[in-house]
Amino acid sequence: MPKLYGWVREVVPGSAADLAGIQSGDLVKTINGNPIRDLVDYQFYASEEELLLGVERNGRAVDVLVAKELDEELGIRFGEEPAPFIRICANKCVFCFIKGLPERREPQRGLPLGMRDTLYIKDDDYRYSFLFGNFITLTNLKEADWKRLEEQRLSPLYVSVHTTNPTLRQQMVAGPRSGEILDQIRRLGSLGITCHTQLVLCPEINGGEELERSIRDLAGLRPIVESISVVPVGLTKHNNMLKVEGLPPMRPHTLEESLDVMERVERWQRRFAAEPGAHGMPFVYLSDEWYYNTRKPFPPARHYGSYAQIENGVGMTRKLLEDWRLAKRGLPLPTAAAARRPRVAIVTSTMAAPVIEGLAADVRRVTGLEVRVLPVVNQFWGPLVTVAGLLCGQDVLDELAARCADFTGDDLILAPRVMLDTAGTRFLDDITVEEFRDRAPGRVVFARTAGELAAAIREHVAQVAPALA
Repeated sequence: MPKLYGWVREVVPGSAADLAGIQSGDLVKTINGNPIRDLVDYQFYASEEELLLGVERNGRAVDVLVAKELDEELGIRFGEEPAPFIRICANKCVFCFIKGLPERREPQRGLPLGMRDTLYIKDDDYRYSFLFGNFITLTNLKEADWKRLEEQRLSPLYVSVHTTNPTLRQQMVAGPRSGEILDQIRRLGSLGITCHTQLVLCPEINGGEELERSIRDLAGLRPIVESISVVPVGLTKHNNMLKVEGLPPMRPHTLEESLDVMERVERWQRRFAAEPGAHGMPFVYLSDEWYYNTRKPFPPARHYGSYAQIENGVGMTRKLLEDWRLAKRGLPLPTAAAARRPRVAIVTSTMAAPVIEGLAADVRRVTGLEVRVLPVVNQFWGPLVTVAGLLCGQDVLDELAARCADFTGDDLILAPRVMLDTAGTRFLDDITVEEFRDRAPGRVVFARTAGELAAAIREHVAQVAPALA
């Protein structure tokens, strides 16, 4: 029998769980009589005001009564969920991210692993879709899963559609019931569950008229489908030009193909935005890569509404620019007394470099600091991979060694937090943050947002400039 989820790593001091006597090391097995299989169960059943927790403590069963406010967090931090609980993907998608990873090497032979272990887990889990916004295909849902979805109403989910053509989707996804995607989305709707969808476009496969068909079909399923994102296929040097039987080889979009995709999507956007009750919202969105690759201007902030698909790269740049417009007001003014102003390096991807250069220009103008923008070419994945979230620690260190060898501890290196894992401890290539900081030529700060970037500059100047006076 598999181990139950629920080992308590820590209890938040002063929380409802702490006041009730929950301890680190406890195993929470049930809440109000319901077994706790995973984090979804915990969040679902812990939402009530009065909770009876069935706990195993030092091998003994203990009942703990907890009282809290309806919206109050219980205050339990669990240990990591074991890998066997992750629903493994049964598909063979033509552009699968796992196929773009380097071959794993065996540590017992003295060779390092190619990448962080968890990257090699090929998940397609509806629970992770609900909790973290991971995209799933719906191909591996069994009746027990549908019953749980009905019981807990896990909404919204994030669904990889790619195409609504049943035959083509079967070719692209190559998983069980791949061609039933529209019926599966309708079934979600019958359970009161909505979804955000994505179409990953591959040249000569699911663009053109197939793209038009997919948008039209998904629009016909509103309001079950809340949005569509259109994303270009991303290929690494490990899977570039991958050939799949019956389909053209994988390759990047040409400029002409990208412009065609944008023209088609923008035509749909105008149509949807003009519909009664749409409030100008376009329903279908282009990911940021299309604007970078074609050098077309990014839409205004109102275009993206609540940024529902920002984690999929939809509106991320516009959000950064809007946040920076406010954050830069808090930049420090020049400190005339300083003998040498602390220097700043901002690490970024090659794709985002023009936007980051604009931010750096603001910092130079307001603070008088020397600011270097470091676009890092992705040597690990290949130069076709141009997003910050797939930069590896070693590539960044190499760029710092080449361009910031003159930095000291009085200089600041700003790096995007998105390069790190969820815990913020490791890069994709398994280099730890501690190792990275030890090898970097200056003080390193990882920033999630424009506000954090501005705050890091402000705090660094406040700490270092007086010492240099």
